[in-house]
Amino acid sequence: MAKVVIAGRIHPAGMALLEAEPGLEIDLILDPGAALPMARLADAEALLIRYGVLSATQAAAMPKLRVVSRHGVGCDNLPVQELAALGVPVTIVGAVNAVSVAEQVLAMLLALTKQIGAYDAAVRSGNWAIRDSLAVVELSGRKLLLLGFGRIGREVARRATAFDMDVLVHDPYVTDAEIHAAGCTPTADWRAVLPEIDALSLHLPAGPETRGLIGSAELARMKPTALIINAARGGLVDEAALHAALSGRMAAGGAGLDCFADEPPSPDLPLLRLPNVVLSPHSAALSQEAAQRMGEVAARNVIAGLKGCLDPALIFNRKALKEAGHAA
Repeated sequence: MAKVVIAGRIHPAGMALLEAEPGLEIDLILDPGAALPMARLADAEALLIRYGVLSATQAAAMPKLRVVSRHGVGCDNLPVQELAALGVPVTIVGAVNAVSVAEQVLAMLLALTKQIGAYDAAVRSGNWAIRDSLAVVELSGRKLLLLGFGRIGREVARRATAFDMDVLVHDPYVTDAEIHAAGCTPTADWRAVLPEIDALSLHLPAGPETRGLIGSAELARMKPTALIINAARGGLVDEAALHAALSGRMAAGGAGLDCFADEPPSPDLPLLRLPNVVLSPHSAALSQEAAQRMGEVAARNVIAGLKGCLDPALIFNRKALKEAGHAA
């Protein structure tokens, strides 16, 4: 029997795939806030991880480990390089949540430009006259800058161009020809175009090079009415700097935040008290459809990893495995 540890509940469709696979012993850790217990990890041959952090020390103490299946696309909770050195592939779920996240980005843009929250509250309180404030603006004709043009960024671009937005893209790993083919405009120096854009949407991984990427200097270059959407990873935006901007010079602008530096955020986080900020609990990828797809792909990656037949496109540390002398 091959032991599979699952950290965090996954969709029943994914569990059904694992339960139907012969030869698996499933150990489910339900508490998303609990540290991963080494006693239950030690003899695992596969780890399907939705919640929690696997340390390099823990990984080194798992001699039977053959595959780590991430229930998502970000792997900042895993020691990816160390696992590659051990010959353990780390898999992701690919594009299964791209549509859900892209729709959330557009929903936040619409909520902010159409003043959904403020107008709803006004009607409920009897302030019908708010309609004459003309606070609502249109997306059509406005400039949107996408930082990152992977699966999700491209889905956002499709929807934004359908709203007749002018979409600029910065992604050094994507050719200008690909960006032009998507109906967008490539920009090599994204900071240089900040003064001319109306909205910024982040689609980048978390890491030392992206932490605090949008800070005081970048916010100071943006229009007072600009909107910032982060449905990628917490920490990409300096939250203190964002609060200072949105409660000051950029009070006529706004932000849509699906993720935070610390999750869940403290109730005392100043951003939570601003009326020009739309919030969601890191749930952009958690539509019913995306949750099912993520659970199924994560489960299939476990089965394929144990059988040695992984889809190379879903191996997150494929390059690191090769550099370490291991076949992906």
